[in-house]
Amino acid sequence: MQIGSIVKCADNSGPKFVRIIKILKASAFSAAKTGDHIIASVLSCQHRKKFKVHKGSLVYCICIRISQPIHRKPGNRIRFQYPAVIIVSRKKQKQQEKPMGTAVYGPIPRELREQGYIRLVSLSTIAL
Repeated sequence: MQIGSIVKCADNSGPKFVRIIKILKASAFSAAKTGDHIIASVLSCQHRKKFKVHKGSLVYCICIRISQPIHRKPGNRIRFQYPAVIIVSRKKQKQQEKPMGTAVYGPIPRELREQGYIRLVSLSTIAL
């Protein structure tokens, strides 16, 4: 996922689609991988008053799925059909990022558990 790409939000925090503005914890390349932190702008939302996130607001996200293949040790590759992110609430302290939603839709790769995102993996339905 690159800057300016439109991705799907895979949780129940309100937004449907977001546009990537900045990739915060990226590797040497300018594309986001699974587990990278992203700043995004909300493009479309579900219209309910209980959601805190509205159209046009800036949100912090964590990338959970990318369409590029993920290579694993035994030689296997996993590839998802479309990229997706999860919206988190950003705190000043490290490792205090809590997801805004209470459920994560779709599969999550096993590599997120190894990176320390155990809370996100526990909210998901499937971990591949």
